[in-house]
Amino acid sequence: MQIKKITALFMMLAAVASPAFSQSVHGGTLPPLKPVEKTVYDTAYVKVYYEFSYRPDSLSKGRKEGQTILLKGDKAQSFVDYFDDRTDFINDSLAAAKRPPMEAFTMNVGMMKRKAYEYPLVIDRSRNVAIIQVNNVNKYQYTQPVPEISWQTVEGDTTICDVACRKAVCRFGGRDWTAWYAPTFDLHTGPYLFGGLPGLIFSICDTKDNYRFTLNGLENLGNGVPVYLKSSNKILHTTRDKVRKAVENEQADIYKAFQLQNPGAVFTPQAGDTGRRPYNPIELE
Repeated sequence: MQIKKITALFMMLAAVASPAFSQSVHGGTLPPLKPVEKTVYDTAYVKVYYEFSYRPDSLSKGRKEGQTILLKGDKAQSFVDYFDDRTDFINDSLAAAKRPPMEAFTMNVGMMKRKAYEYPLVIDRSRNVAIIQVNNVNKYQYTQPVPEISWQTVEGDTTICDVACRKAVCRFGGRDWTAWYAPTFDLHTGPYLFGGLPGLIFSICDTKDNYRFTLNGLENLGNGVPVYLKSSNKILHTTRDKVRKAVENEQADIYKAFQLQNPGAVFTPQAGDTGRRPYNPIELE
């Protein structure tokens, strides 16, 4: 399927490794680089870029900005953090070339700081399920049916990336959302779990402006790339309800959560720091 290409407005990365570094830690030798463990669901030939912005604290105006990508295959699609995807790619490329592990760290350290989106997921159309991971103090994974979103198309039009878009609204995950979609792009999908409109979603935001996704690039891929999720044994597989409760508990006492994750470690908060952190998930219910 050929899709019109939009000029990407996102930043192009150029990572340069330091020419000199040590390969020993406390007298020992670092283990060789290994490819990222992953479960591959499909091959994607379309990549859609979305600028991502959210408020970690719903009671504050402070925002965190990031970049995400949607990889669309015939049977499955993924939605992940752009910088997380790039660190995986760099790691795997260097591992295949048998490069030193510190080289990967040097190249990726800047990108790791820019990660913002914490809900990597795959929608597996062959089984009509969504496999969702949540990255917090711990990393979790659960599987659920692909949600059926009840959209209402309403009056309104706008232009995004020089493309005419129409308006639709829905209620999803305890939030009210407004989407702008392009009927001229026959990808009936969008960021996160949003989809089902007669065109590609170019922008979507909840009405309280806690979460916002805006398309800022789209390309056809000459060589397919894998649609995958990481499959480390450190990821806790459980149910959606248990993940939501676990993350809420972690945010209620971040030091206790780190202590449970790292037995024997000592975390000393500053005076007056109760350990409570804001909890403003993309889905409220």
